[in-house]
Amino acid sequence: MSKSKNTSPLAGHPPESFEIGRGRPPRHTQFKPGQSGNPGGRRKGSRNLKTVLEAVMSSTIEISENGRKRQVSIAEALLKRQVQEGLRGQLRAIENLLDRYEKYVEAEAEAEEEMPAEDQAILARALASRRLTPFADPPADRPDEVSSARQVTGNDGTDQRKPTDGEADDA
Repeated sequence: MSKSKNTSPLAGHPPESFEIGRGRPPRHTQFKPGQSGNPGGRRKGSRNLKTVLEAVMSSTIEISENGRKRQVSIAEALLKRQVQEGLRGQLRAIENLLDRYEKYVEAEAEAEEEMPAEDQAILARALASRRLTPFADPPADRPDEVSSARQVTGNDGTDQRKPTDGEADDA
């Protein structure tokens, strides 16, 4: 006894009163029921440029170094070639190699040393204080902080301190 809703913009409009306009294309250009808007579509298994590039750059080729042949990836062979060109004095190759070196190698070293020792100590204290439980054994380097935490924390982990004047105003 419930009416099914037809959400089509053409629902309830007789063919002669159909207006063409925004969101209402002519009937002869509308998709027929069950017909796709892109019948050819994307072929199954087609790969994008990134996938193809990764496959090509990771494939191996045979190169000879110092009279010996060995298999290397194309990316490695191209990089070795660029190093050779740079050693011959080609400025573009030198600039490109130095830019890559700065971008990949030195950036990793900076990321490791990014946080000063003072900040690391503050972070370590903050993380350690979050791990405190009412029955935790005190760490060897801070027994006084843990014992004071045990004194103000109840068995259920709630704070048992009485609020000071400044804290009572905030509550």
